[in-house]
Amino acid sequence: MLRIVTTSAVRTLRPIQASSVLARRAYAENAFKDKERAAEEVYIRAKEAEQQKVLKTLKAQIAQADKELEALKKAPQKK
Repeated sequence: MLRIVTTSAVRTLRPIQASSVLARRAYAENAFKDKERAAEEVYIRAKEAEQQKVLKTLKAQIAQADKELEALKKAPQKK
């Protein structure tokens, strides 16, 4: 009887293994951060692609305006 009491007392007084709990929590938080970071990178890549498209169209418009300006400069001016 004494042996059963002492082993149960030791089990109840034994410190909780916090390291495994903290490790699991850290792993879960890091996994969440990794997923969040990956989602942000996908969003950033999409925005960069959109900006590149806009930049390409603006460059094309500038080139067209430059061509029109050169054509107007070459054309004889009427007074």
